[in-house]
Amino acid sequence: MANGLEKESGFTMFSDDDLKDVNGVKKVGEFVEVMCGCTSHRYGDAVGKLRIFVNGYLEITCECTPGCQEGPFLSL
Repeated sequence: MANGLEKESGFTMFSDDDLKDVNGVKKVGEFVEVMCGCTSHRYGDAVGKLRIFVNGYLEITCECTPGCQEGPFLSL
């Protein structure tokens, strides 16, 4: 298994070369996690984590403030 991100068919989701220029990326088991965020003129900067799973699921976890109860948000 290549970095834990290979499906049974041998398909690799992201190679090391694909991710070499992405800051804050982690390969963990069956997903790749990246830090993401946005800037709002009204609310300021917000930070979160995007997880991309081998099965195609996406998960976004809000980390805008300590104790934030939003998310995780899942997508198929």
